[in-house]
Amino acid sequence: MLYFMGAALIAGAVVHYPIDPSLYTIICVVGAFVFLLGTIVNEFVLADERPALSQAVSLVAFSLLLSFGVGLVGGGIQHFEQFPERSAWMTPIGLLMSYVAFVAKDSKGRWRHLVSPFAAGVVVLSALTWLGMNALAGTISSDGHSHDHGSTTQTPAEQDQPSAEQDQTPVEQDRPAEAPAEPAEDGHTSHSH
Repeated sequence: MLYFMGAALIAGAVVHYPIDPSLYTIICVVGAFVFLLGTIVNEFVLADERPALSQAVSLVAFSLLLSFGVGLVGGGIQHFEQFPERSAWMTPIGLLMSYVAFVAKDSKGRWRHLVSPFAAGVVVLSALTWLGMNALAGTISSDGHSHDHGSTTQTPAEQDQPSAEQDQTPVEQDRPAEAPAEPAEDGHTSHSH
């Protein structure tokens, strides 16, 4: 549970960072701390054998790297529509970072798994993800841009039209009757008071 909560906080903080850097830096640090706490509980408290100091430092460092990788992937996918360009590079970097950190956490066969056919597949998947999301980001931002212009230019026009009709209607109704040019039978011209 601590792993997931930490990764979720980091995911939200990383993708929303430009909106309010100070707030999302705090959320990111809290998320990293929660994820790290999960690592400590899982790897040190609940584990049958406790790792040596050097192994513990490596485990903590790669766990933090894993948390940021998972956060980048999760945040990039969830908020792609809101931040397409940012998400297009966050997601593939997060995939690579997560894979490297996950493999490096295991001290046995760390390098053997890091350079493998599966690792090559992750690299290819990351490259395809970057290319695909980049292409989609271009269409989303251009569509969003044109939709924004359409809504802003259309709204005032629609608002102005009823007000123009309202201005004309009372004028036509309240206009005084024109006085006839010829005098009435009694010699006076007709006029209204």
